[in-house]
Amino acid sequence: MAKRVNNEPLRALAEKMFVEEGMTAKAIAASIDVTEQTIGRWRKGIQGDISWDEKRKQYLTAPHNIKKILMNELGDLAEGKESKLDVKAITEVRKAMEFLSETISAQVVMAVLKEFDSWMAVQDPEIAVSFLEWHKLFLLYKVQQEQ
Repeated sequence: MAKRVNNEPLRALAEKMFVEEGMTAKAIAASIDVTEQTIGRWRKGIQGDISWDEKRKQYLTAPHNIKKILMNELGDLAEGKESKLDVKAITEVRKAMEFLSETISAQVVMAVLKEFDSWMAVQDPEIAVSFLEWHKLFLLYKVQQEQ
């Protein structure tokens, strides 16, 4: 009976190299000593999992990664280097995403209500206090909608 090898640690490492580090299948295969065909099989996704290509796309478009890319670009510009990003295209995409978004996040609502409460406290403190419970209830409603 042939001995079964647990390739899961290697497969997980290879996935990380592909998704997060942007390495090619050939480079991954060479670095962890497996065949490109094995990487190709793993790349398609296993047992109903999404493909590595889809995972890479999701990883690259995650807000924290976009922020990291933009911060790196700002650093380069501050050092006098040429822009690598098409800022106009980024601005257009951002506008389109805002336009398509039908709801305002609970974080934005909270910031606006906080500013309103501060303003209202100067205008009429008693009324400002009476709004607080309604603001709290509305924020809870918004958070539940986002889940």
